Amino acid sequence: MPSTRPAAVAVAAVLALTVSGCSLVRGADETAPSSGAPAAEESTAAVDGVGTARVADGVMAEQTVDAPGEGDAGTLTVTIRELAVQGGTMTLRWALRWDDDGAAGDASISYYDMGVEPVVTVTDPANLVAYRPLCTEGAWQPDTESVAERGSAQSRCQATMLVSPLENVFFDFPNHGTVEAYAVLPAPEERVETLDVLPAEGLPAFTAVEVTYLDDAA
Repeated sequence: MPSTRPAAVAVAAVLALTVSGCSLVRGADETAPSSGAPAAEESTAAVDGVGTARVADGVMAEQTVDAPGEGDAGTLTVTIRELAVQGGTMTLRWALRWDDDGAAGDASISYYDMGVEPVVTVTDPANLVAYRPLCTEGAWQPDTESVAERGSAQSRCQATMLVSPLENVFFDFPNHGTVEAYAVLPAPEERVETLDVLPAEGLPAFTAVEVTYLDDAA
């Protein structure tokens, strides 16, 4: 059900997983590397002569699907803006818009209302490798045989992912409004031209998303 709550934002980690018996990535470190998130793509905006910032505002791919919920809960539009690699990190920039003409103009909806978890997965199908966000605590693949310790480490990793928005209950997506999102992940182990992207668990996936290598332009 749509709701009205104060907004909240947060941060992210890497994944190594196994699917259909195939090993998918390198193990995650306990903490995220100190390298910052790469800049974005589409345009350059000057700020009073102090400097410039690149803004990812393009549309690489887009899907509109029915929003979950009882009856007609409107639609969700998922937009991929950029998948860029710089140094040892890869940044996904994307956007989510909720539209429901039957709801109040000031209505809002959360990830929880949508049944969505803000866990990004970027997959290299050619090399059978998948990547999840970097995190500041815990690990996606902790080096332990203890089921309890493994679960705890993965929970801490998910709670501190370098993604925004991260909070899944109190962060609200406004009706007829677009929320810009991002996730910072490890750079691909091998140079590839395209990758498959799942922006969040519960949202539609995108295949063959073009990768931009920002260091090439340096």
